Amino acid sequence: MPKTTTYQRFSIAAFLLFSVMTAQAEFTGLSYEVVATTDLGTTYRVYANFDDATDIAQALYAESPFALSITSSAGFYQDALGNATPESINPALYTLFPNLAYDSWITLGQEDSNYPSNIGVVGGAGWNSGLLSFENGDDFFVNDGVGGSVYVTPDQVQAQPDGNGQVLLAQLTTSGAWNMTCNIQWRDASLEVFQETALSIGLEITEYQGLSYELVAENTTAPGFDTYRVYANFDAPGAQVVAVYGLQDTALTISTTGSFYQDLLGGPTSSSINPLLYTSFEDLPYDSWVTIGTEDNTGSVDYIGVDFIPFEAGGNLVVDDAVGGTWYILPNLEPAAFPDSEGKVLLGQFTTDGVVDLTLNIQYRSTDGENLQATGQSLTFPVVTLGCTEAGACNYDPLADFDDGTCEFLSCAGCDDVNACNYNAQAVIVDNSLCTYPVGYPNNTVDCDGNCLNDADGDLVCDEDEVPGCTSSDADNYNPLATDDDGSCQISGCTDSEAQNYNASATEDNGSCEFLIVGTQGCTYGDAENYDAAATLDDGSCEFDCSGGGSCAYDTDDNGLIGSADLLVFLSLYGQPCGD
Repeated sequence: MPKTTTYQRFSIAAFLLFSVMTAQAEFTGLSYEVVATTDLGTTYRVYANFDDATDIAQALYAESPFALSITSSAGFYQDALGNATPESINPALYTLFPNLAYDSWITLGQEDSNYPSNIGVVGGAGWNSGLLSFENGDDFFVNDGVGGSVYVTPDQVQAQPDGNGQVLLAQLTTSGAWNMTCNIQWRDASLEVFQETALSIGLEITEYQGLSYELVAENTTAPGFDTYRVYANFDAPGAQVVAVYGLQDTALTISTTGSFYQDLLGGPTSSSINPLLYTSFEDLPYDSWVTIGTEDNTGSVDYIGVDFIPFEAGGNLVVDDAVGGTWYILPNLEPAAFPDSEGKVLLGQFTTDGVVDLTLNIQYRSTDGENLQATGQSLTFPVVTLGCTEAGACNYDPLADFDDGTCEFLSCAGCDDVNACNYNAQAVIVDNSLCTYPVGYPNNTVDCDGNCLNDADGDLVCDEDEVPGCTSSDADNYNPLATDDDGSCQISGCTDSEAQNYNASATEDNGSCEFLIVGTQGCTYGDAENYDAAATLDDGSCEFDCSGGGSCAYDTDDNGLIGSADLLVFLSLYGQPCGD
Protein backbone atom coordinates (compact mmCIF):
# COMPACT_ATOMS: atom_id res chain seq x y z
CA MET A 1 0.00 0.00 0.00
CA PRO A 2 1.68 3.36 -1.02
CA LYS A 3 2.00 6.08 1.58
CA THR A 4 -0.32 9.06 1.41
CA THR A 5 1.66 12.28 1.75
CA THR A 6 -1.18 14.77 1.43
CA TYR A 7 -1.50 16.95 4.55
CA GLN A 8 -4.74 16.44 6.48
CA ARG A 9 -6.12 17.96 9.67
CA PHE A 10 -7.67 15.65 12.30
CA SER A 11 -10.18 17.21 14.66
CA ILE A 12 -9.69 14.52 17.34
CA ALA A 13 -5.91 14.53 17.60
CA ALA A 14 -4.23 17.89 17.40
CA PHE A 15 -0.92 16.27 18.26
CA LEU A 16 -0.86 14.27 15.00
CA LEU A 17 1.51 15.94 12.53
CA PHE A 18 2.03 14.94 8.94
CA SER A 19 4.93 15.53 6.62
CA VAL A 20 5.20 15.73 2.87
CA MET A 21 8.81 14.65 2.97
CA THR A 22 9.82 11.39 1.34
CA ALA A 23 10.38 8.58 3.85
CA GLN A 24 13.15 6.09 3.64
CA ALA A 25 11.42 3.51 5.86
CA GLU A 26 8.40 1.70 4.47
CA PHE A 27 5.08 0.46 5.77
CA THR A 28 4.72 -2.94 4.10
CA GLY A 29 1.04 -3.70 4.68
CA LEU A 30 -1.28 -5.58 6.99
CA SER A 31 -1.10 -9.25 7.93
CA TYR A 32 -2.87 -11.65 10.29
CA GLU A 33 -2.16 -14.92 12.01
CA VAL A 34 -4.25 -17.55 13.74
CA VAL A 35 -3.31 -17.75 17.42
CA ALA A 36 -5.91 -20.22 18.68
CA THR A 37 -8.85 -22.36 17.68
CA THR A 38 -11.35 -23.06 20.47
CA ASP A 39 -15.04 -23.66 20.99
CA LEU A 40 -15.40 -19.87 20.95
CA GLY A 41 -14.15 -19.71 17.36
CA THR A 42 -10.84 -18.93 15.72
CA THR A 43 -8.72 -16.19 17.26
CA TYR A 44 -6.84 -13.97 14.80
CA ARG A 45 -4.33 -11.19 15.39
CA VAL A 46 -3.95 -8.36 12.88
CA TYR A 47 -0.63 -6.55 12.44
CA ALA A 48 0.79 -3.51 10.70
CA ASN A 49 4.13 -4.46 9.12
CA PHE A 50 7.23 -2.24 8.79
CA ASP A 51 10.67 -2.80 7.31
CA ASP A 52 12.54 -0.71 9.89
CA ALA A 53 12.65 -1.37 13.63
CA THR A 54 12.91 2.38 14.33
CA ASP A 55 9.49 3.09 12.81
CA ILE A 56 6.73 3.94 15.30
CA ALA A 57 3.00 3.45 14.80
CA GLN A 58 1.23 6.44 16.33
CA ALA A 59 -2.47 5.90 15.75
CA LEU A 60 -5.14 3.52 14.49
CA TYR A 61 -7.90 5.91 13.51
CA ALA A 62 -11.11 6.72 11.72
CA GLU A 63 -12.24 10.05 10.22
CA SER A 64 -14.53 10.52 7.26
CA PRO A 65 -14.03 9.65 4.49
CA PHE A 66 -11.66 7.01 5.90
CA ALA A 67 -13.67 4.53 7.94
CA LEU A 68 -12.53 2.10 10.58
CA SER A 69 -14.62 -1.01 10.06
CA ILE A 70 -14.39 -4.46 11.69
CA THR A 71 -17.07 -6.92 10.58
CA SER A 72 -17.80 -10.63 10.92
CA SER A 73 -20.43 -12.92 9.48
CA ALA A 74 -20.76 -14.64 12.86
CA GLY A 75 -20.08 -11.84 15.36
CA PHE A 76 -17.11 -11.52 17.71
CA TYR A 77 -16.45 -13.17 21.06
CA GLN A 78 -16.34 -10.58 23.83
CA ASP A 79 -15.43 -11.78 27.31
CA ALA A 80 -17.26 -10.28 30.28
CA LEU A 81 -13.90 -9.35 31.87
CA GLY A 82 -12.50 -7.81 28.70
CA ASN A 83 -12.87 -4.42 27.05
CA ALA A 84 -12.74 -2.84 23.61
CA THR A 85 -9.01 -2.27 24.19
CA PRO A 86 -6.66 -4.59 26.12
CA GLU A 87 -4.86 -2.22 28.50
CA SER A 88 -7.04 -3.37 31.42
CA ILE A 89 -6.60 -7.11 30.81
CA ASN A 90 -4.60 -8.82 33.55
CA PRO A 91 -3.01 -12.02 32.16
CA ALA A 92 -2.83 -13.43 35.70
CA LEU A 93 -6.59 -13.99 35.38
CA TYR A 94 -6.20 -16.38 32.45
CA THR A 95 -5.85 -19.39 34.74
CA LEU A 96 -9.16 -18.73 36.45
CA PHE A 97 -10.86 -17.26 33.40
CA PRO A 98 -9.27 -18.96 30.37
CA ASN A 99 -11.73 -17.46 27.87
CA LEU A 100 -10.46 -13.99 28.72
CA ALA A 101 -7.40 -14.74 26.57
CA TYR A 102 -9.67 -14.84 23.49
CA ASP A 103 -11.43 -11.53 24.06
CA SER A 104 -11.74 -9.35 20.92
CA TRP A 105 -10.19 -5.87 21.01
CA ILE A 106 -8.34 -3.16 19.05
CA THR A 107 -4.99 -1.78 20.15
CA LEU A 108 -1.69 -0.29 19.13
CA GLY A 109 1.08 -2.71 20.03
CA GLN A 110 -0.31 -3.63 23.46
CA GLU A 111 -2.00 -6.97 24.33
CA ASP A 112 -2.57 -6.66 28.11
CA SER A 113 -1.80 -4.57 31.19
CA ASN A 114 1.85 -5.64 31.47
CA TYR A 115 3.24 -2.67 29.49
CA PRO A 116 4.79 0.19 31.47
CA SER A 117 2.66 2.71 29.58
CA ASN A 118 -0.80 2.42 28.11
CA ILE A 119 -2.48 3.29 24.86
CA GLY A 120 -4.89 6.19 24.72
CA VAL A 121 -8.37 6.26 23.25
CA VAL A 122 -10.24 9.33 22.08
CA GLY A 123 -13.31 9.81 19.92
CA GLY A 124 -16.70 11.34 19.36
CA ALA A 125 -20.21 9.95 19.62
CA GLY A 126 -19.85 7.79 16.52
CA TRP A 127 -16.62 6.28 17.83
CA ASN A 128 -18.15 5.54 21.23
CA SER A 129 -21.19 3.97 19.58
CA GLY A 130 -18.92 1.79 17.46
CA LEU A 131 -16.98 0.62 20.52
CA LEU A 132 -20.23 -0.22 22.32
CA SER A 133 -21.47 -2.25 19.35
CA PHE A 134 -18.13 -4.07 19.17
CA GLU A 135 -18.22 -4.88 22.89
CA ASN A 136 -21.66 -6.36 22.37
CA GLY A 137 -20.19 -8.81 19.85
CA ASP A 138 -21.35 -6.91 16.79
CA ASP A 139 -19.51 -5.00 14.08
CA PHE A 140 -17.37 -1.90 14.71
CA PHE A 141 -17.90 0.95 12.26
CA VAL A 142 -16.93 4.63 12.48
CA ASN A 143 -16.93 7.06 9.53
CA ASP A 144 -17.97 10.52 10.70
CA GLY A 145 -16.26 13.90 10.74
CA VAL A 146 -15.23 13.62 14.40
CA GLY A 147 -14.00 10.06 14.19
CA GLY A 148 -11.76 8.55 16.84
CA SER A 149 -8.41 6.95 17.50
CA VAL A 150 -6.37 4.45 19.48
CA TYR A 151 -3.02 6.18 19.93
CA VAL A 152 0.32 6.25 21.76
CA THR A 153 2.81 8.99 22.45
CA PRO A 154 6.20 8.66 20.72
CA ASP A 155 7.99 7.43 23.85
CA GLN A 156 5.88 4.28 24.18
CA VAL A 157 7.89 1.29 23.00
CA GLN A 158 4.96 -1.04 22.34
CA ALA A 159 4.18 0.90 19.17
CA GLN A 160 7.58 0.01 17.69
CA PRO A 161 7.77 -3.09 15.45
CA ASP A 162 8.68 -6.37 17.16
CA GLY A 163 11.35 -8.78 15.95
CA ASN A 164 9.14 -9.70 13.01
CA GLY A 165 8.60 -6.07 12.03
CA GLN A 166 5.01 -6.12 13.29
CA VAL A 167 2.85 -3.84 15.43
CA LEU A 168 -0.30 -5.44 16.85
CA LEU A 169 -3.54 -3.71 15.82
CA ALA A 170 -6.33 -6.08 16.87
CA GLN A 171 -7.33 -9.46 18.25
CA LEU A 172 -10.52 -10.92 16.80
CA THR A 173 -12.24 -14.15 17.82
CA THR A 174 -14.98 -15.32 15.49
CA SER A 175 -16.28 -18.47 13.85
CA GLY A 176 -17.13 -16.73 10.60
CA ALA A 177 -15.61 -14.73 7.79
CA TRP A 178 -14.28 -11.34 8.85
CA ASN A 179 -12.84 -8.12 7.49
CA MET A 180 -10.98 -5.17 8.97
CA THR A 181 -10.64 -1.84 7.15
CA CYS A 182 -8.52 0.75 8.94
CA ASN A 183 -6.18 3.74 8.76
CA ILE A 184 -2.75 4.09 10.39
CA GLN A 185 -0.54 7.04 11.22
CA TRP A 186 3.16 6.28 11.74
CA ARG A 187 6.53 8.03 11.74
CA ASP A 188 10.06 7.00 10.94
CA ALA A 189 13.36 7.70 12.68
CA SER A 190 13.69 11.10 11.00
CA LEU A 191 10.35 12.09 12.55
CA GLU A 192 8.58 12.11 9.21
CA VAL A 193 4.91 11.30 9.72
CA PHE A 194 2.76 9.30 7.30
CA GLN A 195 -0.73 8.02 7.04
CA GLU A 196 -1.93 4.80 5.44
CA THR A 197 -5.64 4.90 4.60
CA ALA A 198 -8.30 2.40 3.47
CA LEU A 199 -6.20 -0.60 4.47
CA SER A 200 -8.16 -3.85 4.36
CA ILE A 201 -7.57 -7.41 5.45
CA GLY A 202 -9.76 -10.35 6.38
CA LEU A 203 -10.84 -13.92 5.84
CA GLU A 204 -13.44 -14.69 3.23
CA ILE A 205 -14.73 -18.25 3.46
CA THR A 206 -17.97 -18.08 1.59
CA GLU A 207 -16.66 -20.36 -1.17
CA TYR A 208 -15.55 -23.05 1.25
CA GLN A 209 -18.43 -25.14 2.59
CA GLY A 210 -16.75 -27.42 5.11
CA LEU A 211 -15.61 -31.03 5.32
CA SER A 212 -17.51 -34.23 4.54
CA TYR A 213 -16.84 -37.95 4.38
CA GLU A 214 -18.15 -41.01 2.61
CA LEU A 215 -17.92 -44.73 3.25
CA VAL A 216 -16.00 -46.32 0.40
CA ALA A 217 -16.15 -49.99 1.43
CA GLU A 218 -16.92 -52.14 4.46
CA ASN A 219 -14.86 -54.94 6.03
CA THR A 220 -12.04 -54.30 3.60
CA THR A 221 -8.73 -55.48 5.04
CA ALA A 222 -10.21 -57.35 8.02
CA PRO A 223 -13.58 -57.71 9.72
CA GLY A 224 -14.55 -54.36 11.22
CA PHE A 225 -12.13 -52.35 9.08
CA ASP A 226 -14.03 -49.91 6.88
CA THR A 227 -12.58 -47.47 4.35
CA TYR A 228 -13.61 -43.79 4.28
CA ARG A 229 -12.68 -40.77 2.20
CA VAL A 230 -12.65 -37.15 3.42
CA TYR A 231 -13.39 -34.14 1.21
CA ALA A 232 -13.23 -30.35 1.33
CA ASN A 233 -16.39 -28.91 -0.22
CA PHE A 234 -16.78 -25.73 -2.26
CA ASP A 235 -19.63 -23.96 -3.98
CA ALA A 236 -17.30 -22.32 -6.52
CA PRO A 237 -15.64 -24.48 -9.19
CA GLY A 238 -12.75 -22.03 -9.47
CA ALA A 239 -11.59 -22.49 -5.87
CA GLN A 240 -8.42 -24.54 -5.45
CA VAL A 241 -7.00 -26.32 -2.39
CA VAL A 242 -3.26 -25.73 -2.23
CA ALA A 243 -2.27 -26.99 1.24
CA VAL A 244 -3.38 -28.78 4.39
CA TYR A 245 -1.25 -27.80 7.36
CA GLY A 246 -0.71 -27.77 11.11
CA LEU A 247 1.07 -25.38 13.48
CA GLN A 248 1.58 -25.05 17.21
CA ASP A 249 -1.50 -22.92 17.78
CA THR A 250 -3.56 -24.43 14.96
CA ALA A 251 -2.83 -28.12 15.33
CA LEU A 252 -3.58 -30.76 12.70
CA THR A 253 -4.78 -34.05 14.16
CA ILE A 254 -6.11 -37.23 12.56
CA SER A 255 -6.86 -39.84 15.23
CA THR A 256 -8.86 -43.05 15.55
CA THR A 257 -10.25 -44.99 18.48
CA GLY A 258 -8.87 -48.10 16.77
CA SER A 259 -6.00 -48.20 14.33
CA PHE A 260 -5.38 -47.21 10.71
CA TYR A 261 -4.63 -49.89 8.15
CA GLN A 262 -1.31 -49.19 6.43
CA ASP A 263 -0.30 -51.45 3.55
CA LEU A 264 3.37 -52.37 3.18
CA LEU A 265 3.30 -51.14 -0.42
CA GLY A 266 1.54 -47.89 0.43
CA GLY A 267 2.82 -44.62 1.82
CA PRO A 268 1.71 -41.51 3.72
CA THR A 269 0.36 -39.70 0.65
CA SER A 270 -1.57 -40.91 -2.36
CA SER A 271 1.53 -40.28 -4.50
CA SER A 272 2.94 -43.54 -3.11
CA ILE A 273 0.08 -45.66 -4.49
CA ASN A 274 0.66 -47.51 -7.77
CA PRO A 275 -2.72 -48.71 -9.08
CA LEU A 276 -1.01 -51.27 -11.34
CA LEU A 277 -0.30 -53.31 -8.20
CA TYR A 278 -3.94 -53.59 -7.16
CA THR A 279 -4.46 -56.91 -8.96
CA SER A 280 -1.57 -58.64 -7.20
CA PHE A 281 -2.00 -56.95 -3.82
CA GLU A 282 -5.69 -56.89 -3.03
CA ASP A 283 -5.39 -54.84 0.18
CA LEU A 284 -3.31 -52.04 -1.34
CA PRO A 285 -6.41 -50.10 -2.55
CA TYR A 286 -7.40 -49.67 1.10
CA ASP A 287 -4.14 -48.15 2.32
CA SER A 288 -4.58 -45.04 4.51
CA TRP A 289 -3.10 -41.81 3.12
CA VAL A 290 -3.55 -38.06 2.77
CA THR A 291 -3.74 -36.08 -0.43
CA ILE A 292 -5.04 -33.04 -2.26
CA GLY A 293 -7.37 -34.18 -5.00
CA THR A 294 -5.55 -37.28 -6.30
CA GLU A 295 -5.88 -40.90 -5.22
CA ASP A 296 -2.68 -42.43 -6.64
CA ASN A 297 0.74 -41.66 -8.09
CA THR A 298 -0.71 -39.79 -11.03
CA GLY A 299 -0.95 -36.74 -8.78
CA SER A 300 1.65 -34.29 -7.58
CA VAL A 301 1.09 -34.11 -3.82
CA ASP A 302 4.20 -33.41 -1.75
CA TYR A 303 4.83 -32.68 1.92
CA ILE A 304 7.26 -31.01 4.26
CA GLY A 305 7.68 -30.95 8.04
CA VAL A 306 5.11 -33.72 8.73
CA ASP A 307 6.14 -36.72 10.85
CA PHE A 308 4.21 -39.58 9.20
CA ILE A 309 6.01 -42.37 11.11
CA PRO A 310 3.30 -42.93 13.79
CA PHE A 311 0.59 -42.70 11.12
CA GLU A 312 2.33 -45.24 8.90
CA ALA A 313 2.52 -47.57 11.92
CA GLY A 314 -1.26 -47.44 12.26
CA GLY A 315 -1.37 -44.64 14.82
CA ASN A 316 -2.47 -41.02 14.82
CA LEU A 317 -1.18 -38.16 12.71
CA VAL A 318 -0.40 -34.96 14.65
CA VAL A 319 1.27 -31.72 13.55
CA ASP A 320 1.34 -29.23 16.42
CA ASP A 321 4.86 -27.84 16.83
CA ALA A 322 6.22 -24.36 16.20
CA VAL A 323 7.80 -25.35 12.89
CA GLY A 324 4.63 -26.96 11.60
CA GLY A 325 4.13 -29.13 8.58
CA THR A 326 2.00 -29.41 5.47
CA TRP A 327 1.12 -31.49 2.43
CA TYR A 328 0.58 -29.35 -0.61
CA ILE A 329 0.42 -28.97 -4.37
CA LEU A 330 1.83 -26.26 -6.57
CA PRO A 331 -0.97 -23.86 -7.51
CA ASN A 332 -2.57 -24.47 -10.92
CA LEU A 333 -0.37 -27.52 -11.54
CA GLU A 334 -2.74 -30.07 -10.08
CA PRO A 335 -6.16 -30.24 -11.79
CA ALA A 336 -7.54 -32.56 -9.08
CA ALA A 337 -7.07 -29.78 -6.50
CA PHE A 338 -10.09 -28.01 -8.03
CA PRO A 339 -13.58 -29.18 -6.97
CA ASP A 340 -15.09 -32.03 -8.97
CA SER A 341 -18.61 -31.99 -10.40
CA GLU A 342 -19.99 -32.36 -6.88
CA GLY A 343 -17.85 -29.54 -5.50
CA LYS A 344 -15.50 -31.90 -3.62
CA VAL A 345 -11.71 -32.04 -3.29
CA LEU A 346 -10.31 -35.29 -1.87
CA LEU A 347 -8.11 -34.78 1.22
CA GLY A 348 -7.49 -38.33 2.42
CA GLN A 349 -8.43 -42.01 2.62
CA PHE A 350 -8.62 -43.80 5.97
CA THR A 351 -9.19 -47.49 6.64
CA THR A 352 -9.87 -48.10 10.32
CA ASP A 353 -11.74 -50.22 12.82
CA GLY A 354 -12.51 -47.19 15.00
CA VAL A 355 -14.04 -43.75 14.97
CA VAL A 356 -11.95 -41.07 13.26
CA ASP A 357 -11.73 -37.57 14.72
CA LEU A 358 -9.81 -35.07 12.62
CA THR A 359 -9.05 -31.35 12.68
CA LEU A 360 -7.48 -29.80 9.59
CA ASN A 361 -6.32 -26.34 8.52
CA ILE A 362 -6.85 -25.71 4.82
CA GLN A 363 -5.32 -23.09 2.59
CA TYR A 364 -7.10 -22.52 -0.69
CA ARG A 365 -7.05 -20.05 -3.52
CA SER A 366 -10.37 -18.37 -4.16
CA THR A 367 -11.78 -17.72 -7.61
CA ASP A 368 -10.42 -14.15 -7.49
CA GLY A 369 -6.90 -15.43 -6.78
CA GLU A 370 -6.83 -14.55 -3.06
CA ASN A 371 -5.16 -17.07 -0.79
CA LEU A 372 -7.50 -17.87 2.11
CA GLN A 373 -7.33 -20.12 5.13
CA ALA A 374 -10.00 -22.19 6.85
CA THR A 375 -8.57 -23.22 10.20
CA GLY A 376 -9.80 -25.67 12.79
CA GLN A 377 -11.99 -27.63 10.38
CA SER A 378 -13.24 -30.65 12.33
CA LEU A 379 -14.99 -33.86 11.34
CA THR A 380 -15.84 -37.09 13.16
CA PHE A 381 -16.86 -40.24 11.36
CA PRO A 382 -18.55 -42.58 11.07
CA VAL A 383 -21.68 -41.40 12.83
CA VAL A 384 -21.90 -44.20 15.35
CA THR A 385 -24.29 -45.63 17.87
CA LEU A 386 -22.60 -46.12 21.22
CA GLY A 387 -23.76 -48.78 23.62
CA CYS A 388 -22.96 -52.14 25.18
CA THR A 389 -21.57 -54.54 22.60
CA GLU A 390 -21.00 -57.57 24.88
CA ALA A 391 -23.62 -60.16 23.99
CA GLY A 392 -23.73 -61.63 27.49
CA ALA A 393 -24.55 -58.32 29.17
CA CYS A 394 -28.02 -57.37 30.35
CA ASN A 395 -28.03 -54.16 28.27
CA TYR A 396 -26.43 -55.62 25.16
CA ASP A 397 -27.33 -53.46 22.14
CA PRO A 398 -27.04 -55.32 18.83
CA LEU A 399 -27.28 -51.98 17.00
CA ALA A 400 -24.35 -50.40 18.85
CA ASP A 401 -21.25 -49.80 16.75
CA PHE A 402 -18.83 -49.18 19.60
CA ASP A 403 -18.80 -50.13 23.25
CA ASP A 404 -19.29 -47.16 25.57
CA GLY A 405 -18.37 -49.01 28.75
CA THR A 406 -21.94 -49.21 30.08
CA CYS A 407 -22.30 -53.02 30.02
CA GLU A 408 -23.86 -54.42 33.21
CA PHE A 409 -24.63 -57.97 34.26
CA LEU A 410 -27.03 -57.68 37.18
CA SER A 411 -30.39 -56.40 36.00
CA CYS A 412 -31.04 -59.37 33.73
CA ALA A 413 -29.70 -62.11 36.05
CA GLY A 414 -32.51 -64.50 36.95
CA CYS A 415 -33.68 -67.69 38.69
CA ASP A 416 -34.18 -70.86 36.62
CA ASP A 417 -35.79 -72.97 39.40
CA VAL A 418 -39.35 -73.73 38.22
CA ASN A 419 -40.50 -74.00 41.85
CA ALA A 420 -39.42 -70.46 42.63
CA CYS A 421 -41.83 -67.55 42.64
CA ASN A 422 -39.48 -65.55 40.36
CA TYR A 423 -38.66 -68.32 37.92
CA ASN A 424 -37.46 -66.73 34.68
CA ALA A 425 -37.13 -69.00 31.69
CA GLN A 426 -35.64 -66.07 29.71
CA ALA A 427 -32.92 -65.17 32.18
CA VAL A 428 -29.74 -64.26 30.29
CA ILE A 429 -27.61 -64.96 33.34
CA VAL A 430 -28.63 -67.77 35.77
CA ASP A 431 -28.19 -66.84 39.42
CA ASN A 432 -30.30 -69.03 41.70
CA SER A 433 -29.22 -67.07 44.73
CA LEU A 434 -31.85 -64.64 43.54
CA CYS A 435 -34.66 -67.25 43.76
CA THR A 436 -37.58 -66.54 46.09
CA TYR A 437 -40.06 -69.21 47.34
CA PRO A 438 -43.49 -69.39 49.05
CA VAL A 439 -43.56 -69.22 52.87
CA GLY A 440 -42.60 -72.58 54.32
CA TYR A 441 -41.15 -73.97 51.09
CA PRO A 442 -40.74 -76.90 50.42
CA ASN A 443 -43.52 -77.77 52.94
CA ASN A 444 -45.53 -74.74 52.04
CA THR A 445 -49.30 -74.61 52.39
CA VAL A 446 -49.65 -71.31 50.47
CA ASP A 447 -48.69 -70.21 46.99
CA CYS A 448 -46.33 -67.28 46.05
CA ASP A 449 -49.17 -64.80 46.63
CA GLY A 450 -49.95 -66.18 50.09
CA ASN A 451 -53.15 -67.96 49.01
CA CYS A 452 -53.99 -71.39 50.51
CA LEU A 453 -53.31 -74.39 48.38
CA ASN A 454 -56.09 -76.29 50.31
CA ASP A 455 -59.11 -74.53 51.88
CA ALA A 456 -62.13 -76.86 51.85
CA ASP A 457 -64.41 -74.56 53.86
CA GLY A 458 -63.29 -71.37 52.10
CA ASP A 459 -62.55 -69.56 55.35
CA LEU A 460 -59.09 -68.43 54.09
CA VAL A 461 -57.47 -70.67 56.69
CA CYS A 462 -55.51 -73.43 55.07
CA ASP A 463 -56.79 -76.90 55.89
CA GLU A 464 -53.40 -77.79 57.32
CA ASP A 465 -53.67 -74.88 59.75
CA GLU A 466 -57.27 -75.45 60.96
CA VAL A 467 -57.77 -75.83 64.81
CA PRO A 468 -61.05 -77.62 65.81
CA GLY A 469 -62.90 -76.44 68.91
CA CYS A 470 -65.66 -74.21 70.23
CA THR A 471 -65.64 -70.93 68.36
CA SER A 472 -68.55 -69.28 70.23
CA SER A 473 -67.36 -66.68 72.69
CA ASP A 474 -70.58 -67.22 74.75
CA ALA A 475 -69.77 -70.84 75.46
CA ASP A 476 -68.33 -72.06 78.73
CA ASN A 477 -65.63 -73.89 76.80
CA TYR A 478 -64.87 -71.17 74.19
CA ASN A 479 -61.43 -71.68 72.53
CA PRO A 480 -60.05 -68.42 71.06
CA LEU A 481 -57.45 -70.44 69.07
CA ALA A 482 -60.10 -72.55 67.33
CA THR A 483 -60.60 -71.82 63.60
CA ASP A 484 -63.13 -74.59 62.83
CA ASP A 485 -66.18 -75.11 65.12
CA ASP A 486 -66.56 -78.81 65.96
CA GLY A 487 -69.95 -78.56 67.73
CA SER A 488 -68.49 -79.00 71.20
CA CYS A 489 -69.65 -75.71 72.63
CA GLN A 490 -71.34 -75.98 76.12
CA ILE A 491 -73.65 -73.16 77.20
CA SER A 492 -75.39 -73.10 80.63
CA GLY A 493 -78.81 -71.43 81.02
CA CYS A 494 -82.58 -71.80 81.21
CA THR A 495 -83.80 -74.47 78.80
CA ASP A 496 -87.53 -74.10 79.61
CA SER A 497 -89.08 -72.34 76.65
CA GLU A 498 -91.97 -71.08 78.89
CA ALA A 499 -89.59 -69.33 81.21
CA GLN A 500 -89.00 -65.65 80.99
CA ASN A 501 -85.23 -66.14 80.65
CA TYR A 502 -85.34 -69.02 78.22
CA ASN A 503 -81.96 -69.32 76.33
CA ALA A 504 -82.29 -71.06 72.98
CA SER A 505 -78.53 -71.45 72.79
CA ALA A 506 -78.25 -73.11 76.17
CA THR A 507 -77.32 -76.77 76.08
CA GLU A 508 -77.50 -77.40 79.87
CA ASP A 509 -80.21 -76.11 82.27
CA ASN A 510 -78.70 -74.46 85.32
CA GLY A 511 -81.97 -73.95 87.26
CA SER A 512 -82.15 -70.29 86.52
CA CYS A 513 -85.55 -70.31 84.80
CA GLU A 514 -87.92 -67.55 85.85
CA PHE A 515 -91.69 -67.54 85.22
CA LEU A 516 -94.30 -64.85 85.05
CA ILE A 517 -96.71 -65.03 88.13
CA VAL A 518 -100.37 -63.75 87.72
CA GLY A 519 -102.52 -62.90 90.81
CA THR A 520 -102.00 -62.17 94.57
CA GLN A 521 -99.58 -64.42 96.41
CA GLY A 522 -100.08 -65.53 99.97
CA CYS A 523 -101.24 -68.45 102.19
CA THR A 524 -104.45 -69.91 100.81
CA TYR A 525 -104.95 -72.67 103.43
CA GLY A 526 -107.81 -71.75 105.74
CA ASP A 527 -106.51 -73.84 108.65
CA ALA A 528 -103.23 -72.05 108.61
CA GLU A 529 -102.52 -69.53 111.23
CA ASN A 530 -101.59 -66.97 108.47
CA TYR A 531 -104.36 -67.75 106.07
CA ASP A 532 -104.92 -64.88 103.61
CA ALA A 533 -108.46 -64.83 102.22
CA ALA A 534 -107.39 -62.31 99.52
CA ALA A 535 -104.57 -64.48 98.17
CA THR A 536 -105.18 -66.29 94.88
CA LEU A 537 -101.75 -67.92 94.56
CA ASP A 538 -100.26 -69.91 97.41
CA ASP A 539 -96.69 -68.90 97.94
CA GLY A 540 -95.85 -71.68 100.41
CA SER A 541 -95.87 -69.38 103.41
CA CYS A 542 -98.66 -71.10 105.45
CA GLU A 543 -97.86 -71.71 109.11
CA PHE A 544 -99.50 -74.33 111.37
CA ASP A 545 -99.40 -74.81 115.14
CA CYS A 546 -99.08 -78.50 115.91
CA SER A 547 -97.88 -78.25 119.51
CA GLY A 548 -99.65 -78.50 122.92
CA GLY A 549 -102.01 -81.44 122.08
CA GLY A 550 -104.00 -79.26 119.86
CA SER A 551 -105.45 -80.46 116.68
CA CYS A 552 -103.01 -80.67 113.74
CA ALA A 553 -104.46 -80.19 110.35
CA TYR A 554 -102.46 -83.06 108.91
CA ASP A 555 -102.31 -85.42 111.88
CA THR A 556 -104.98 -87.73 110.55
CA ASP A 557 -104.32 -90.47 113.03
CA ASP A 558 -104.31 -88.04 115.97
CA ASN A 559 -101.05 -89.38 117.33
CA GLY A 560 -99.64 -85.90 117.65
CA LEU A 561 -97.19 -86.43 114.74
CA ILE A 562 -97.42 -85.74 111.08
CA GLY A 563 -95.77 -88.82 109.69
CA SER A 564 -95.91 -91.26 106.82
CA ALA A 565 -99.08 -92.80 108.18
CA ASP A 566 -100.79 -89.45 107.93
CA LEU A 567 -99.57 -89.14 104.31
CA LEU A 568 -100.98 -92.53 103.38
CA VAL A 569 -104.37 -91.50 104.80
CA PHE A 570 -104.18 -88.29 102.84
CA LEU A 571 -103.34 -90.08 99.63
CA SER A 572 -106.22 -92.50 100.13
CA LEU A 573 -108.61 -89.63 100.47
CA TYR A 574 -106.99 -87.47 97.76
CA GLY A 575 -109.58 -86.26 95.29
CA GLN A 576 -112.64 -87.18 97.44
CA PRO A 577 -115.27 -84.51 98.18
CA CYS A 578 -115.47 -83.25 101.73
CA GLY A 579 -118.64 -83.78 103.79
CA ASP A 580 -120.57 -81.04 105.57
